[in-house]
Amino acid sequence: MIGSFFLPLFSHVPKIKYALQIVCSSLSDIQRAARAGADCIELSSCWTTGGVTPSPGMIRSAIASTDLPVDIAIRPREGHLVFSAAEQKTIIADAVWCIEQGASRVTVGGVDSNINFDFKLLDALLKEIPAEQIAVGRAFDCAKKRVEVLPELANRGIAALATSAGQSSAIKGLENLKRWNDDPAYAAMEIYAAGNLLPQGVGHLWEAGLRYFKASARKSGGMAHEIRWFEGEIYIVDARRVERLANQLDKLYSKALS
Repeated sequence: MIGSFFLPLFSHVPKIKYALQIVCSSLSDIQRAARAGADCIELSSCWTTGGVTPSPGMIRSAIASTDLPVDIAIRPREGHLVFSAAEQKTIIADAVWCIEQGASRVTVGGVDSNINFDFKLLDALLKEIPAEQIAVGRAFDCAKKRVEVLPELANRGIAALATSAGQSSAIKGLENLKRWNDDPAYAAMEIYAAGNLLPQGVGHLWEAGLRYFKASARKSGGMAHEIRWFEGEIYIVDARRVERLANQLDKLYSKALS
């Protein structure tokens, strides 16, 4: 893979950069994603519940296991994104600790009881962590009045936003993703197209100007044995799916340079 953040040395070549981030839940997920061409990792446990904060041991092991940037998803529990005061303190403490351990960024976000984006939580975190080490995830898609939320994120200097523009897939949110990506007001923010990414969909997103992509790329890992008391099936990163996405991005990048 040509790699993300590659800037051509020749002035006549367009300065195009891109990144493919893969959501991983285990060290083996990270290994498969890295071999298949991922540019960066988001570490998130309990993928089947939408992701929660990984354990300290997993976070340390993940960061040590790869040279790729590792973002950490911060969510203290499964379920809705309306967090109590105690949960918000946990979010901030976990986020600070992750950055201290060498995480490249933390992915955070919540909503208040009226389903407005929770800027009080974000601002409290910004007192502890620089904006360039903060990404916002699905809380943006869950919140009301996203058109008003985005300028506020940009004003705060938030580094990245992973979104499907409130739709079930990035392709369905393409119109808004393109408009936001084209807006100079958000030029400093990496807008990741996220949600049900497929190689052919990545092509449409690329044509619309998107250069950052986030995917889970999962498949069933099956069950090692029957488990009576809890769900025994696991869902692992599918290296073939990651490779297809990475290859498609390589082709699009090479075509843009030709």
